[in-house]
Amino acid sequence: MDQIERRLFIDKSFVKLTYTFFFLFLSTFIFGQAKQIEILNTRTLKKSRGQTKEFVRLIGDVRMSHEGALMFCDSAHFFPKSNSIIAYQNVHINQGDTLHLYGDKLNYNGNTKQIDIRGNVRLRDPDLELTAPSLQFDRNTNLGYYTNGANIIGPSQKLWSQRGLYNSNNDMLQFKDSVVLVTDNYTVRSDTMLYHSESEQTWFYGRTVISGKNGDIYCKKGYFNALRETSWFVDSVFIYNESQLIRGDSIFYDQKREFGKVYDNVLLRDTAEGYEVTGAFAHYKESSSYAFVTGNPIYSLNVDGDTLHLNGDTLLTYRNNDTAERFLKVYYNVKIFKSDFQGRCDSLFYSEIDSTFHLYESPILWTGTNQMTSDNMDLKLRNGNMDSLFMTGNAFLMSETEEVLYDQIKGKNMYGKFVENELQRIFVSGNGQTVYNAYDENEVLLGINRADCSDLEIRVQDNKIDRIIFLVKPDATLYPVEDIPEGEKRLKGFRPRYDERPTRSDIFQ
Repeated sequence: MDQIERRLFIDKSFVKLTYTFFFLFLSTFIFGQAKQIEILNTRTLKKSRGQTKEFVRLIGDVRMSHEGALMFCDSAHFFPKSNSIIAYQNVHINQGDTLHLYGDKLNYNGNTKQIDIRGNVRLRDPDLELTAPSLQFDRNTNLGYYTNGANIIGPSQKLWSQRGLYNSNNDMLQFKDSVVLVTDNYTVRSDTMLYHSESEQTWFYGRTVISGKNGDIYCKKGYFNALRETSWFVDSVFIYNESQLIRGDSIFYDQKREFGKVYDNVLLRDTAEGYEVTGAFAHYKESSSYAFVTGNPIYSLNVDGDTLHLNGDTLLTYRNNDTAERFLKVYYNVKIFKSDFQGRCDSLFYSEIDSTFHLYESPILWTGTNQMTSDNMDLKLRNGNMDSLFMTGNAFLMSETEEVLYDQIKGKNMYGKFVENELQRIFVSGNGQTVYNAYDENEVLLGINRADCSDLEIRVQDNKIDRIIFLVKPDATLYPVEDIPEGEKRLKGFRPRYDERPTRSDIFQ
């Protein structure tokens, strides 16, 4: 071998030996310590030194492995002493064949197993995809979090929040700050939200507004199951649209069945129909406007600028699906209050078909100084105003006066007519009997007039009996004050019940 050949041989041997020692040096860091990052592939490998640390440059088709995770990128800086890498371009981390993480730049520490990935970040698992400017991920706990905003796309939902936490162990995500959740049917805006991607369950906390096609929901805490389409809203809940409002301390709603339950401080309001219902508990069905309310339920109806309140033990209102007519039932210990009109009965039924309130079981009404009773009563509305009153069976009207006696009118049936929501005329039909105070032209009491007449008319002014008109010739007797027979002072069935007259405070107890 000549001198030139010997030199080439020595140079080649030196280069080969150098590379051998380099790989032995690198392998010491890869395999000589626990939890070392393993380099699986690279087109080019170069040893380099930065300002403070030595590192290895990996260029082209870089593939690495660490603790069950595969890492891919276009190029990387590997720091053997700190067991960390900085990866650049087309970064991809695959963990457990289900979790995939993508980005432009990656900082990864193999000792602490902390990931900091930035630039076009995308996290994907079988149930969702997350995109963000940056993401930090702890492989020890499988927790990922972001602080610069992120979009999350699930099977049927899209979400955005400023901050978030992802737990890949249980597919749970937590979102904070300006959270917006969008589905095909509604949009949720909340301060804080928890979302389980596999079961599509959502919890939200803080001020929350849910906007849907049929209205909006406001609450401070809530839960929604997208698969079952059930919801639970808590703390000052409002469900509203252009004409209807449902309020309660908490509300459960089944979207498939269009069925809900409202608990405590219940308010159901329909501004289009001019009524509202309050109570302690309600369950309702949206399709038929069905509402069953207990716990001191109160039905309030707008009547020509005034309000008619109905109160009982239980209240039921609903619509006929075929005719869209509304019905109302109030039963047991019913109380009625209007500023100029009060009443009681055992049960009440209202039909929008004839706009009539039907009062059953010992009904009684008071207007001004008048008390009216009968076996059954019907109060008819017209254009939202009180129109007429029908009293059937043992109808009895009495009126308190300044004198010792009451004015009394009795008959088989009575019919009353309202004008501008004030009772002005009453017609007595059949077996009419009267006892009323008689005065002279100077308003001096002469005595009582006791008269029987089959049919008569009563004129009412300022809610007091003003005149009695006998439509056929009466059988009448005027008794002076000092000569009134004891048996003529009271008609049969006379029973003053003014102490039972409900007040506003009785209704809203």
